[in-house]
Amino acid sequence: MISLCLTSLAFSIPSTPMLLRCSRAASSRMGLFDQFKKAFDNQDYSKSPAQYEQTNARASHILVSSEQQALDIKAELDSGAIEFSEAAIKFSTCASADRGGKLGKFTPGRMVKEFDDVVFSVEDTGEINMGTMANIYKPVYDLGVVHGPVATKFGYHLILIETRNIPDFDFRAKEGAL
Repeated sequence: MISLCLTSLAFSIPSTPMLLRCSRAASSRMGLFDQFKKAFDNQDYSKSPAQYEQTNARASHILVSSEQQALDIKAELDSGAIEFSEAAIKFSTCASADRGGKLGKFTPGRMVKEFDDVVFSVEDTGEINMGTMANIYKPVYDLGVVHGPVATKFGYHLILIETRNIPDFDFRAKEGAL
């Protein structure tokens, strides 16, 4: 029986023992359909950090059960009586409270819609980037400001947007999907 190795794929043809060993080694590493699996994973390569910068943000939040409690905490934050991270540790019911409310880096669609709307909402400025001929959008909510209370199915959030990156070419802005 002959075995022929072509790019780690094994095809059996009657022949010599040396080629048979090649076939066994290749088949132990990878099956025929394993080669094609990645082609059908439907991965979005436009989000690859090696080639593109994707829309993302870093934010902190305080989650409480009532709107009144959120308003009271926001009043304390606005007066400077307490820092945001201290308030998160003291009042938030979210697991992120241990980290001062920090949620880390995330992309649109990772948080509930109401939360995403505050962090990623953009509005059309009416201007056009002459280099790319793309519409220019600006964020609706400012960085470094406590926004809320924002009602979600989890409760009421006070949101502090720390950083946000929305590339000019992000097609989701034009489609209103941010």
